[in-house]
Amino acid sequence: ANRSEAPDPKDNPDWMRWNNLGIAYLDQLQYGDAIAAFQQVVRLRPDYADGYINIGLTNIEWEKYAEARPSLEKALKLSPSNARALYYLALVERRQGNCEEELADLKEVVRQYPEARDPRRELGISYYQQHQYEEAKLQFEALQSIDPDDLAAHYNLAVIYRRLGMKQKASEQAALFATKQVDPGAPTYSLDYLRKHPEISIESVPWHMHDQLPPITDQPSSAMGQR
Repeated sequence: ANRSEAPDPKDNPDWMRWNNLGIAYLDQLQYGDAIAAFQQVVRLRPDYADGYINIGLTNIEWEKYAEARPSLEKALKLSPSNARALYYLALVERRQGNCEEELADLKEVVRQYPEARDPRRELGISYYQQHQYEEAKLQFEALQSIDPDDLAAHYNLAVIYRRLGMKQKASEQAALFATKQVDPGAPTYSLDYLRKHPEISIESVPWHMHDQLPPITDQPSSAMGQR
């Protein structure tokens, strides 16, 4: 009689296959299928915080912010102070008008990862939206020190400097924003930084891309493309 072969120990476990499938669905913007796949992940690995975070992220991409909260809170129970969970929960808090919680979450993420660009950017926007312009300025200046070519930093600093009466600096940032937005070859300063930090390339996934920022106004701008 034929006997079934034992599974190859080198094969990925089932939960990992489901996770990879969920990521593929999310890449294709098939949110319902992505959530179904990630739900299989947490069924097989109920202790895997990233599985719950991925469900939360998918709901945020789907603009289902209320549905995102339980999964992110579950992830934080499994992995307290998890920066990835706190980051996405901050976006939910913002959408639901919970300003203090939003700020607290983003400040903790920045504390853990001071060189990460997205948390700096979002924290700057949070401060700006609460009219804390000096604090917003500090965050976008820090973002610019990390990546001198960040378009959102140029854009938001132009707005903030103008708010603070720093007209010359506002004009400089507006000019840099316009130049780098129009001419893709203009950014050069951050190439050395990116070579030294190859992990930054993870931001090339679709939900981190932003094709174009609007003209300079008094509205803060994010490069996350999640709202």
